[in-house]
Amino acid sequence: MFIGAVKWFDNNKGFGTLALPSGEELFVHIRRFKVPPEHIIQPGEVIVGDKKPDPKRSGYLAQNCRILKRPEDWKFVISLLDKEHTVLLPDSHGREQKHNLTSLTARQLLRTQPREHIVAMLTANFDVHFDSSIFISYAELIDKSITGVFEKETAYDILSKVFEYFGKHVSHQILFRVWKESMFRYIGYPAEGDYEIPELVFNLNATEINCEDLARINTYSFGKSFCTDFVNALFEDIETMDKKDIEPLLPYIEFLENEDSIEKIQTLLQE
Repeated sequence: MFIGAVKWFDNNKGFGTLALPSGEELFVHIRRFKVPPEHIIQPGEVIVGDKKPDPKRSGYLAQNCRILKRPEDWKFVISLLDKEHTVLLPDSHGREQKHNLTSLTARQLLRTQPREHIVAMLTANFDVHFDSSIFISYAELIDKSITGVFEKETAYDILSKVFEYFGKHVSHQILFRVWKESMFRYIGYPAEGDYEIPELVFNLNATEINCEDLARINTYSFGKSFCTDFVNALFEDIETMDKKDIEPLLPYIEFLENEDSIEKIQTLLQE
């Protein structure tokens, strides 16, 4: 299966070419669509289909084509999130420009759905198993796509509902990633700023916490005890450490309250 965008299409003659992220171009004929499009095919429209060898020349032809427009097609947007897929499409002057295929797909689907179905489409594939590593990218894409397609008030209404849903169904991995990036509005928080999240979330994601994170955590209600325990754990094996082991941990010393450990560190650094 391929996913690509229309580079050009002659609606009178019924054929054109598709641009794929690989840089390849596929010839496509109107008869190769599963269901003939009910509208004039425009450059930039995103299409999925299959490739078959071209019997007349080297390369491939497109077949079993379909223009993405169904709510369930949003799965293609999610599948493209962690990939840098771009296609070359001509601008109004005929000059080829790079276009992000994920963004093209998202905006196309948003334009083709009844407005009352959009929130359901955007949240249907989101649950506690959603890949936390792509959440920020997903929320940013939704933010930019919605504001690029709809007027301000409509966009605000849709985004508020979507981000509120995310906040209610967020996993601890996603909540931690949101905290790290300070992108709280993507989970429905009412304003920008720093927010205290549950201590359990930090415990579950402790391996990703750095010294700068501790400075933030230290201001929270549980911050002082958390930071102390966290840093004490880092220096738990100080008796077996040498100077090489200690040096990467020096930024954390400000949170260390054990006087014996501090004295031991100073001794090691002087050796």
